[in-house]
Order: sequence, then C-alpha cells, then structure tokens
Amino acid sequence: MTRKLRIGLIGSGFIARCHVYGYRTMLSVFPEAAAQPELELVADMTDDLAKAAAEKFGFRRATGDWRKLVADPAVDIVDICVPSHLHKEMALAAIAAGKHVYCEKPVGLNGGEASEIAAAAARAGVKSLVGYSYLRNPLIAFARKLIQEGAIGEVTHFRGAHNEDYMADPAAPFVWRCDSAIAGKAGALGDLGSHIISIARVLVGEIASVCGATKTVVAERSLGGGRTRKVENEDQAQFLVEFVGGATGHIEASRVATGSHMDITYEIVGTHGQIQFDGERMNEIRFYSDKDPVDRRGFRTIYTGPAHPPFGNFVPGTAHGIGFNDQKVIEAYELMELVAADRPTGPDFTDAATISRILDAVLQSAAERRWVKVAAA
Repeated sequence: MTRKLRIGLIGSGFIARCHVYGYRTMLSVFPEAAAQPELELVADMTDDLAKAAAEKFGFRRATGDWRKLVADPAVDIVDICVPSHLHKEMALAAIAAGKHVYCEKPVGLNGGEASEIAAAAARAGVKSLVGYSYLRNPLIAFARKLIQEGAIGEVTHFRGAHNEDYMADPAAPFVWRCDSAIAGKAGALGDLGSHIISIARVLVGEIASVCGATKTVVAERSLGGGRTRKVENEDQAQFLVEFVGGATGHIEASRVATGSHMDITYEIVGTHGQIQFDGERMNEIRFYSDKDPVDRRGFRTIYTGPAHPPFGNFVPGTAHGIGFNDQKVIEAYELMELVAADRPTGPDFTDAATISRILDAVLQSAAERRWVKVAAA
C-alpha cells in the first residue's frame, strides 16, 4: 500500500490554494508516487477562518493556532504559506518538532534568517522543499540537458528577468508586500527576482558577485480614506552578475513593468549556440546552434511534449501545454518522493538561504554603489 503523508497547512490565501490544488491533482497525474498526501489539518489566524478553510479545501481538522498544528502528532509535513516575516518562527518550531517542512519562497526576511532555518534543518535531519515553482517547468530540465550535453558550447552569458505589472498602477493600494517588516527589504527582488535567480543557479551555476541598482517608482500608496503610506522596499531592480564558473550576466525584476503580466524570461548564450525562454509562452523554448548548416541557421521553436518529463504524465500530445498550477502538481509529487522515497530534489532550505544571500548582496550593492561578493554560507 502506498504510504500516506499527512499535511498540516498554515495559511489559506492564494498560494495555499495552489498547494492544495497540487496535492489533490497529484493523485491522478502521478499515481506511481511513493506517497499520497492527506489533508489533515489547516491553521489560520482564527478558529473561524481555519474552519472555513478546512471546509473549502477538504481538510479533516482546523485550528486557529499554528503552534498546535506544528506540535500535532498526526502531521507529517508542515506546509508554510504565509508572509515572509512569519517563516522563521514557524519553520524553526516545525523543525524542532521533527517535522518535514514545505515552505514558500523566499524563506524569511533576509539571508540571516534563511541561513538560520537551513542550519536548524540540517542539524535535525529533516527534509525541506521551497516553492520555487517555475523550476518545475519541464523545459528547465530540458534547457539544463542541452547545456550539459554541450549543445550551446561553453556558457558565456545569462540574461534573466521576472517582470510583472501587478503594481504598475500608481493608484494600486498599499499591500503587505510594500511593508519591509512583513515582506523584507527586498520588494520586487524577494517576490519576483528570487525566482529568476533560482533559475540562473540551476542552469548556469552559483553567483559569485553582483552589482545592482534599485528604485521605488511609486513612493507612496493609498491606505484608503485619503491616507497614504510610504513604500518601504523597491519596485524594480537590475543587477550585473558574475558566476563562479566564469560566465557573466544581467538579471532584473519589477512589479511595475506595465504590460508584463508574466515576463519570466531567460537567454543563455554559449560559444556555439543559445537558448531562449519566454514565460508568457511557457510551453515552448527557442534553440540556436551554429552547428547547423550555414544556409539554414536560425532559432528553432521546440514545444513541450512527452519527450520532456514529466510532461507526459499530464497529456500525451506535444504542444498541448501545461499551466502555472501544474508546476505545483509536479512540486507536490517531488515533495512526496523526497520524504517517502528519500529521492533528492530541490530547492531546499540551503538553496533558499543562498538565494536570500544573493538578494542581500544586491541590496547592499545598490546602497553602496559597488560590486559586492555574495556571502558564503
């Protein structure tokens, strides 16, 4: 009989719903999984909110106290889907209770908090997974395969972006992501930039140093009733990067990029070719090779299909496409494999801590107007 892993979910907002979708859909998409998730317990700010979430999501039980969830012997995995300032206390409590932890990015408010969480997990021997869901797109693994096979030669340059426009309207109200005490000092960087950094690390390697610039485009946002509040972190950021392996590059992130609904893109240039990906066309990748005959060189479009696992688990036809939440389905599957089959996956808390230290370095660089080395673990 397939092992069952009981989920304790903290939070019930948008990303929590994505996690529940992943758990529920995983059973039909990945019937071969080493374990099945069981929706055991959900926690929210009050008992009433938690009960409403349990009814909506299908959890067996509910609680208005996350500490009770963490300590509950019927919970195997603590799933943290709350704002960043709550990550540290919850994650450390879960680790101390011997629970495996699934946490949304970027993990904590800064590199110090993320590193503390990673160290605690390592000491306790618990497993962790962090929700950098764009890494689950099958085309990430395909791009990595092309690079490892030498299809584009030696990587020389990476250009990456994660730009969106959800706060492009100056009239958009102040939200918790604008509050440095809740979201951290990394605004667009923490929310969006951390995603493209995670992709850069997987495809090109570790980042050694950065040189960045940040800007808050809309200085104040409305609180309603004629009141406003100062925005406490950046709306957009750009930074040059030097990779440990010798490649260089440029990464940018913005939450005020008018017209960019899901501009998570990357270009990887090599000595013999190039790979291009556009997040608004998430089921195709462009590939160029100078090994093609001179009279027919050019970018070719490759559509996601069963040849790019685990796409075939969803649909048998090339170019039929998967969507945003399907990446969470893959993530839920990998969580089950990680805990039940001890099959390594990532990113874990150690990876998240590295990404957070990169964010810290960018902010330091922008403040001091100079190149900054990324701090070691």
